[in-house]
Amino acid sequence: MSNNNQAEWLLLQQSYDQMEKQALWLKVVAIVLWLYLVQNQSGLLLQLGLVLLFWLHEALWKTQQSRTESRLYALEQATQQAQDIGCLWHHSWQQQRGGLLQLLTDYLKNSTKPTVAVTYVILLGASLVRHFN
Repeated sequence: MSNNNQAEWLLLQQSYDQMEKQALWLKVVAIVLWLYLVQNQSGLLLQLGLVLLFWLHEALWKTQQSRTESRLYALEQATQQAQDIGCLWHHSWQQQRGGLLQLLTDYLKNSTKPTVAVTYVILLGASLVRHFN
């Protein structure tokens, strides 16, 4: 592994792991705030809005993480082929970034991953059940 590839890989791997931890904390904060709203008998729209806001935020976060993952794969492949592509993160990111439609598609795709969606679907469902019972 070239020095550039190795340096970038190590930095991105740490960043990737950190993003995963932060996504979990995002879920914890969403649940705690939702429980607070339920305990204080807040309106349905406020509960749904909070859950949807956190869901959107995690979708954005996971999109960034998936781009990091793509770059990690590219670095690993380049290392296997003895190529030096390290320290070109922004160049690579600019090439893979599509237009607005592609960006929105990426956000939607990441928001519907089961590991992202399940928490928010449960919170939305619980809010609706509480409201209509």
